[in-house]
Order: sequence, then C-alpha cells, then structure tokens
Amino acid sequence: MTGMDTVGLRDAVREALDKSPLADAKSISVEIVEGEVVLKGSVASAAEWMEAEYAASTASSPLKVKNALTISVIWEAPKDDVYQAGLESFPASDPPSWTPGET
Repeated sequence: MTGMDTVGLRDAVREALDKSPLADAKSISVEIVEGEVVLKGSVASAAEWMEAEYAASTASSPLKVKNALTISVIWEAPKDDVYQAGLESFPASDPPSWTPGET
C-alpha cells in the first residue's frame, strides 16, 4: 500500500466514523499499520465500540480492522443524605486534634 493509498484510506475511515451515530467520533484516532486499520481511543459504551468497528470496516473493505478502543465507564455514586451531611459539615468548626493528649 502506497503512502497516498494510506492517506486516502485513513480519510475514508475518518469520514465514515464522523458520519456514524457515535456520540464523540473525534475521540477515535485512525492509523494504518501493515495494511490493517487500527482504531485507538475511547468510547462511552459497548454499542459505540461496535458501531466504530462497523463504520471502519465498511469504509476499509477488504482490509482488516483492529479495534483497540477502550470503553470508559464513568460511574458516580448517587448523592444521599450522608453525602449531603458531609458537605454541610466541612470544614468542621472544631477539627479533631491528631496529637495524643491535646484537644
């Protein structure tokens, strides 16, 4: 594969990713390594991971697509009464002494 073919293929895959329903296609980088399309970066879900691979494979046929994307799962604990009480009491008006015998 020549350098020009590589650039054209990378651009075609990039365009396919941009047109796909991915939430953030800009977080995916496209490389051509030894005649193989390599996707790197992160996506928010398994569905986006599969969609990125599908979009790249349709644009790069018949080349193989190596999907090296990671799924970044962000989980946040629900805010409850204990969390709120901690916010309201910080900073404490009378912090504890960490030196034994002193108050």
